[in-house]
Amino acid sequence: MRMKASGLAVPVLLCSLLASSVLPAFAQSAPTGADDRTASSSRQGLSGHRRLLLAAIGTAVGVVPALIATERDDNRGLCSSRGCIATVGGTMGAVAGYLLGRDLDEAAAARAMRGPSLRLPAQRIELDLVPESVDAYEAGAIVIGRDGIVMVDRDRTARRRGGTIRGVSAVAALPAYDAVLAATGSGIYSFSLSGSEDEGRMVLRGSGVALEPIAANQVVLSSSDLVRRLRLSGRGAMLELAEEARVEGGGLSTALVFAPQAGVLWTLNASRLIARTTQLEEIGHVELPAIGRTISISGSRALVAAGSAGLFLLDIQQPSAPRLLGQVRGIGFAFDAVLDGNTAYVAGGREGLLVLDVTDPAAARVVGVASGFGFVSSVALAPDGQMYVTDREGERLYLVQPRATSGSAAGGH
Repeated sequence: MRMKASGLAVPVLLCSLLASSVLPAFAQSAPTGADDRTASSSRQGLSGHRRLLLAAIGTAVGVVPALIATERDDNRGLCSSRGCIATVGGTMGAVAGYLLGRDLDEAAAARAMRGPSLRLPAQRIELDLVPESVDAYEAGAIVIGRDGIVMVDRDRTARRRGGTIRGVSAVAALPAYDAVLAATGSGIYSFSLSGSEDEGRMVLRGSGVALEPIAANQVVLSSSDLVRRLRLSGRGAMLELAEEARVEGGGLSTALVFAPQAGVLWTLNASRLIARTTQLEEIGHVELPAIGRTISISGSRALVAAGSAGLFLLDIQQPSAPRLLGQVRGIGFAFDAVLDGNTAYVAGGREGLLVLDVTDPAAARVVGVASGFGFVSSVALAPDGQMYVTDREGERLYLVQPRATSGSAAGGH
């Protein structure tokens, strides 16, 4: 009986080794570069069949040792015969191989979904802070970091602003008032957009989460369970805010975007996208399948970045009845995204900057990925068509020309 137990232990041990080290090492050693056309074709040929191939290998690994290790003449016990032990060992090997092959098939499908590498012309700007998000405006960009704010001018000069202001959640550039508003957990601060003063001044007490200009002299501020419309007066650090309208309830609005052509303010409340008038009255909404992070609009469509749930594309032509057009999965974690016509640019973290063709929202296609921008945490499209991309780990900002051509991943910007 002891001999039979040892015979069963052999396939169990080998199957464990197969699942924990041998096959994962094989998977990691497989080439993944988009430039290796031969390897890519080979992977595509195996895609969807690895689970069957590795199940067959696992069966052999489980059966052969059992047949070798089992004696012919001892049939004591519930499963002491050669056939029984070989069946158990083969089944265990097949299951281990199938599960690992399934994971490899899913990884291969994800790589295919990301598409080829892209080269995007770009210029690198050192920030000297860890960037979390970026907001673009006519004369440059504003980068929000853990340790403050950096203003980036058109000449790519980076300037720390806001003095000791920390915990900034949103900013809004107001060129007509030579001011920048910064929302924090303790209050709303204003400082000069072009001047040399750095400290800024608190202009409104209370926490703020999102800011969005809706007119030359008006901004909308969300905080906790409240959305307010504020009128502007003054200039620079001496800017003044006066509340004109408010709406309570409905949860926390974490992202705001204004569609000037339609005169509609879109607010993102967890998994609920709400259309509001400039008087903050709700005129329509749609429930999303997952919680959204950021929202971008282009024409009559909206794009919501939803983290591990990917992207949601929506038709917002009728604000009273917005509708979901499609969901994009298999692109990793979508930290942020912007929509420019039929093209979506996605901040994919370590995956890089993903470029998608969303002409058909139900069958969005990944054009490719630019992986030379480090850990891409945020992306913003400037009015002149250039794009700002933040590298959170490298503490850099990239000014990108969104003109994609197939080739090697960009590097050394």
